[in-house]
Amino acid sequence: MASGTDSLPLIATKLHRAPIDRLHVHRPLLLERLEQRRSRPLTLVSAPAGYGKSILIRCWLESCNTPGSWLSLDENDNDLRMFAGYFVAAVKKLFPGACRKTEGLLTAPDLPPAAEMGAILINELNGIEQSFILALDDFHFIKNEAVLDMMRFLLSHPPRAMHLVLIGRHDPALPISSLRSKSLVTEIRTRDLRFDLRQTEDYLTQLLGITVDPSTATALIKKTEGWVTGLRLAVLSMRHRTKPEPKLLEPHVDAQYVMEYLFSEVFSQHPPVNKKYLISISILERFCAPLCEAVCRPAGDSQSGEISGWTFLAWLKTENMFLIPLDAENRWFRFHHLFQKLLLNQLKRHFSAEDINALHAQASAWLADNGFIDEAIRHALAGADEIGAAQLVEQHRQAMLNTDRWYVLEKWLSMLPNTLIQQRPELLLAQAWIHYFHFRLTLIPSVLDVAESLIRNKSKEKLLYGEIFLFKGVLCFLQGDGSPSLKYIEEALERIPTTYPMIRGFAESYFGFAGQMHGQEERILDVLSGLLHQPSLHDKRKARVMLSIASVHIVSGNLALAATLSQQLNRFAINTESIPNVASSSWFQGVIHFCRNELDMAIDYLSQVAENIYIMPRRISVDCMAGLALAYQATQQTDKVTATMERLLGYIHSSKGATFLEIAHSCRARLSLMKGETPFASSLPGIDTTSGGEAMFIFLEIPSITQCRVLLAGGSDEGLREAEQRLQAYLQLGRKQHNTFQKITIRALLALTLEKQGRTDDALAVLKAAVDLAKPGGFIRPFVELGPTMGGLLERLFARNDARDYIQQLLAAFSPSPIAPSSNVEPKDTLMTNRERDILELLAQRLHSKEIAEKLFISTATVSTHLKHIYRKLDVHNRRAAVAKALDAGIL
Repeated sequence: MASGTDSLPLIATKLHRAPIDRLHVHRPLLLERLEQRRSRPLTLVSAPAGYGKSILIRCWLESCNTPGSWLSLDENDNDLRMFAGYFVAAVKKLFPGACRKTEGLLTAPDLPPAAEMGAILINELNGIEQSFILALDDFHFIKNEAVLDMMRFLLSHPPRAMHLVLIGRHDPALPISSLRSKSLVTEIRTRDLRFDLRQTEDYLTQLLGITVDPSTATALIKKTEGWVTGLRLAVLSMRHRTKPEPKLLEPHVDAQYVMEYLFSEVFSQHPPVNKKYLISISILERFCAPLCEAVCRPAGDSQSGEISGWTFLAWLKTENMFLIPLDAENRWFRFHHLFQKLLLNQLKRHFSAEDINALHAQASAWLADNGFIDEAIRHALAGADEIGAAQLVEQHRQAMLNTDRWYVLEKWLSMLPNTLIQQRPELLLAQAWIHYFHFRLTLIPSVLDVAESLIRNKSKEKLLYGEIFLFKGVLCFLQGDGSPSLKYIEEALERIPTTYPMIRGFAESYFGFAGQMHGQEERILDVLSGLLHQPSLHDKRKARVMLSIASVHIVSGNLALAATLSQQLNRFAINTESIPNVASSSWFQGVIHFCRNELDMAIDYLSQVAENIYIMPRRISVDCMAGLALAYQATQQTDKVTATMERLLGYIHSSKGATFLEIAHSCRARLSLMKGETPFASSLPGIDTTSGGEAMFIFLEIPSITQCRVLLAGGSDEGLREAEQRLQAYLQLGRKQHNTFQKITIRALLALTLEKQGRTDDALAVLKAAVDLAKPGGFIRPFVELGPTMGGLLERLFARNDARDYIQQLLAAFSPSPIAPSSNVEPKDTLMTNRERDILELLAQRLHSKEIAEKLFISTATVSTHLKHIYRKLDVHNRRAAVAKALDAGIL
């Protein structure tokens, strides 16, 4: 069966090195050279087919004390995601806990650039202490530039513990000459692998069981030029005589003729049924006994063929017919590539196109029945059965979605003609999912239209209608239209069964988003909370429900509840080893701490997300880095601001997300404002997203709002009027979408706009509404970022005795504080976050940082960051003093 990492369906036999043939000729000098130069990072074994490249390295791995792993490549591995998946799986065979981050990237909508992918992989490989060898066989199949770029980067910065072996028929497009000039590569080439006279005599004697005349050995080595496979064919043709056919030794006969002639000699010696078996299974890249029987079974016969598959395999072994085992159980095999090529030549000569198609059809049926879907699709297409291939994709698309392997589905779709996809609604919906994961949202409506036209009024297509309604609901939500969005999604939930956890969980999460947007927070939280208490709830659905509830709380301004839910999501994600959900929980925490003006903690969490930007939805990744840049600027870490913005632009460029450039430009303008510089409003993208649902989500950087910041900073009468008009429109949208999160920022900006127009009373009324919204969640940053003028407005509001306690807390966050602390200032513990209080309590129990981290499901680095904040707030320098002062102040 296919197996592999959690993220990719890998063929296990590709990760198994074949056992050593008992008839192989020992190569002690070459083995000694390999062992002596093992400290070099690379060994390259390059020679044409049939020279014993692979068996030499297998012998080395068997004989040396260093652990080694094996990967056999083929033309289907010309894809960075697939290649990296197999590469990681090969490493994990030796070190099961290795390369987790690289493995997590394999589910990303867009992989990082090859160099960045290589850097991530190198860092993880450098974490492996024990030396090991990784052999990549048949590397000549790799021509994909992204894969080669990653390998170039890997060889430019070789991991200290890994010795890489590349085996292929020609030199790969890698910096071999540069490595050679630095003595960093060991090269084994054709001249090294050719058999000399002694080795030829030994080989012939070993296979024939008799001593071979030296003149015969000399003639053969001259004709074959020490080519091992040619010698083996010669041996097979000489079974009933002690010398080769004299014609082979004539001067005009070339090596190609020798190969063809010897094959014909060997092939002609076998019974017709065996020859037919051999030709029939030549279509298979790998085979086992039951698959052989399925392919060779006469058409319409439900029983096995004239001989059983196991009998046939036993005969192949007895005859030494170039059979290469692929697993330790001796179940799966393949032919030597040259031998298979010769068999395929025979297939084309003796079988009609219809007969060949029938062989592929029988192979496809067996492979599909046994779970090898990728290979089944390929054989269906090779057999000119496009409909059969399409049906296989349709039958297994839900399984791919349920296991987050949508990129496999994308690969399958790419193999089918587009005209066929346009005729089949299930394939069109698969295409819609691919568009969604790649954030190509504008392409989805037309796909839905075609799919709906194909299934209109067909009641049996209940699930397909469910998916169509789901996509329509998602698109309405993203357009900011909560009412139809919720209606569509509820209709989708009536049709999507719980046996499809990915799609069902997806619908349930958008049920939360749309319900919040439509003002039904209490109802949707009740429904979603009820789901969480279902003991049989699938992990994927549970994670999406938790994510949705946390989002709803943030949008509603309930930061404390959102923080609790995101911590629960974090623990759940860690337990289920879901890197995307760990990153999502960190993003929530980063947003929460940013809004509370706990900037060090915001930086800590957003930095964790930034390490995983390629596995997150693009809009979240862009907002994360923009928020990180803003937090760095607020804490005067200007060098990190520059680096973060450069990384943001690099990410947008590498992911081909040109639509996100406006966010980067907007963020840059906002950073200028924070530095006291006023960018021209005309320098910002001239867009207005007031009609977009995205503008009213929980993003920290929204271009349309930043445009108002720029207009406000400009201070012209016209600019202030335009800013007021825009902010009033955004406020109305915020009300419509019940988005407290954004209404706080909008009201604060609107209050400042009114104050700059000399309308202080109006400004204070708007500011009071903003403070009332902000107080339950502890929002501070939306006010502090607006600077001294906002501080002055807050002082006036404070003087009116409105929400004095909370305004006092807001004023304390300004630097310098606009007013001196009054006698009724709350004790310092009110400035402690919930997490800081948790850590203080654990400090009082005399737990160490590692123990605290384990109890709270956070890293030790995060614990250290919290401790710094605690010490600063309590004005102490160590743990014991922190606990003592917290006890004195009544915090503990």
